[in-house]
Amino acid sequence: MKKRSKMAVLLLAASVLAAPAVSFVPAHVYAYDGKSDLEIIPLPEDMRELLVDLREDYVPALSEMHVDAIGKGSNSETIISLSDKKNVITAGVSMKLVVDARGNITSLELEGTERDKSKKWDKKASYQKLKDFIREQVPVSHVIDTQPMLSTERRAQLDQLAVVSFYPLLNDVWVKKEMGRAFIDASGQIVRFHQEKVKLPLASEVADPKKAVAPEKAKSEWENQLNMQLVYDTAAGKLVYQPTELPVIDALTGEAVPAVQMKNSEVLKLKGYADNSIWGDRKKMEKWLETTFKLRINTLSFKAPSEKVKKRDTDLYEWNARMYQSASVLVDRKTKSLIEFRLDGTAEQELEKPLQAEEAKALAREFVEKHLLGKEQSFVVTETRPIDHLPGWADQNLVRPIYSYAFYPQSSGIPAKTPLYTVEVDAKKGAVVTAKVSDSPALPATLDQSGVIGQEKAKQAFLKNLSLRLAYDYPKVGGQTAATPQLVYLPTADTEAMQVDAATGEVVDGWVEWTES
Repeated sequence: MKKRSKMAVLLLAASVLAAPAVSFVPAHVYAYDGKSDLEIIPLPEDMRELLVDLREDYVPALSEMHVDAIGKGSNSETIISLSDKKNVITAGVSMKLVVDARGNITSLELEGTERDKSKKWDKKASYQKLKDFIREQVPVSHVIDTQPMLSTERRAQLDQLAVVSFYPLLNDVWVKKEMGRAFIDASGQIVRFHQEKVKLPLASEVADPKKAVAPEKAKSEWENQLNMQLVYDTAAGKLVYQPTELPVIDALTGEAVPAVQMKNSEVLKLKGYADNSIWGDRKKMEKWLETTFKLRINTLSFKAPSEKVKKRDTDLYEWNARMYQSASVLVDRKTKSLIEFRLDGTAEQELEKPLQAEEAKALAREFVEKHLLGKEQSFVVTETRPIDHLPGWADQNLVRPIYSYAFYPQSSGIPAKTPLYTVEVDAKKGAVVTAKVSDSPALPATLDQSGVIGQEKAKQAFLKNLSLRLAYDYPKVGGQTAATPQLVYLPTADTEAMQVDAATGEVVDGWVEWTES
């Protein structure tokens, strides 16, 4: 066949997927190989059918896309790249698909689609579509979360998406070790999916589920451990009660599993005097990194935000090191406000004696006042850190002493449901290593508490709808995970999403926030 220009070939390729009501004709891919030569590659019939089904059921954006390239991976998987590009340089919408030898999708990444943030969620329909997609693509026995979470992960461009995770089974019991997840946008389009094999212990190496106490006994202990807190849900615009903690019950003893993290809360009035004009200004940010964290900027490799991604609403600035610490700053492209700061890697020199709790708290408070908050404001500050004496499965010398601080705005003595700031302090580094800023709405100046039900009434309403599930759970603390899972009773995702309307006493369904760990 005669060679064509790159433009001509890519325009021809558009016919593979672009005709909305027509199947893939011709069944070929006009692939650009990265050089000057072009060749026509047949599109296998099974892959053609898969793309047709995806377009009709889960990814409508495929109607405007064509296949750019197809190839084989090291494990005989098929890798397909698609886009709506009209030349080899730019693309608005693109998708990468990985299909294993048995025809199951193992990875799907759809990039560049418009996301209408004003569109209201149909949570039930979104969950059903996610569940159907997972069931179709995962060939082994698995358990799917009973409720989607709402992703707020802007760094990976996964915000404003509903996400559902799925897990393996062992002894016909849910193992809380994620084997994959799927994301969907508010319009009902699957935009991200992945699955992987996970290694599990032998059935003989874990507790026998037949020896678990009755669910009623676990529920009774869960009730004894449950405490409710009155908070203001800024998304719903009302006062609600939610659990302060979600207890975990040992399935063999029926008693609460001791926590490996301790929490303390207190009200602090902060004096904010941050200069928020530095975000998005490279020179100012580099001066800030040098002054605040003693980074030697001239030894770091700077990576500027990508200008090619026009639809992205964030800018990521990175200062990468070959050795030791790297820094990154994520900024809202429009408002030039901070979204997230990270300090990754190993410090050149760590403190001889790690920071104590009060020192870490003082450092977190100073960071918020000096670098995040621009006015005086009161917060309920919740500190989370590893307990002093860890269980036997955790190596005390290897556990990273990370102190996490969530700063909840408050009004009329009632905290918000979601923290405005989250700050992590590495006690060995003696520095803030993570800072996140939420974009949740502000609290009203005052909150009317007349007619609010009491905690006990809210607790009883919550318990009437409680659902626990037997599970193998891997405890985690300070970067370490137990080698063998523990047989426990855990609340389902439905229970995790429940809250009680403080005015009516009605149990309502809320969103649990998801961020990439």
